[in-house]
Amino acid sequence: MEIEREMHALWLYLKDNVKCGGKPSEVIGRPERCRNKHNFTSEENNLVLDYQLVHPIATPIRELIHRQNYSRTRLYELEIGDASRKIVEIIFRNALMGPSRSTRRIKSVIKVQNSMQTLERFENYREKVKTAADSRCMKHARCTVDGNELLRFYGTTMACRREKSRRVVSELCKNPTCRVCRILQSNFRIECTLNNGIQMSSSSEDFSEIAIPFTKIKNMERAVIVCRTIAGSMRSNNEEYNAYDSIRKEKGYDKYSRNVTVWNPSALLPCFVIVFT
Repeated sequence: MEIEREMHALWLYLKDNVKCGGKPSEVIGRPERCRNKHNFTSEENNLVLDYQLVHPIATPIRELIHRQNYSRTRLYELEIGDASRKIVEIIFRNALMGPSRSTRRIKSVIKVQNSMQTLERFENYREKVKTAADSRCMKHARCTVDGNELLRFYGTTMACRREKSRRVVSELCKNPTCRVCRILQSNFRIECTLNNGIQMSSSSEDFSEIAIPFTKIKNMERAVIVCRTIAGSMRSNNEEYNAYDSIRKEKGYDKYSRNVTVWNPSALLPCFVIVFT
């Protein structure tokens, strides 16, 4: 229980200081106040020039860039020694519950810069859960406060990490065997989750999908996606369904190891990807 409290405290600090995902107002630009001071990236500068040549009088370029970034997810490699990386590594190690915990080695920690669309979807779902809990007079106070947000892990694999390690900022790859990029691209709407729900674990080393023979696929590595999870009102497997938002299942090596199954992908906000052995 003490470890769980420590992890929760670290996670709260991380959310407040790294902003792996906050309210949309925190990430959407304020165009009127800084309209003349925006420093475009080289990619955006090229977009500005091309757009002005083709459309000399049209939609403002800031709006165009806003639209381009609205649905784009980026990945940021965190360097060894980075303060945020240190906290993520502590959370990962504290959540190792299997007998092999002493042999796990972290290869890479990648921050997920979610699109504005994903952030809006997550916060809108939170408000929906809070409103529903309030109308049903739920006894769980956290449902009406923050939607009962939890820290949970989604275990999968990644195939493009070695390519991304050469760049600080990366787009999602197009490799069909890279589960991490396909999950982030589809917002967890993949065949496995659509059929079985999204299995979120309190253990950082559990596979959330059917085990993949990743050692037989080139560049395939084990990875876990660290997610903010709106669990809402939870029911146990043996309880009857009655307007619950997720299913709680106690599993693992101690009574505090609880997995959560959510059915709505909007309940998840991926924040970090950890690649490990």
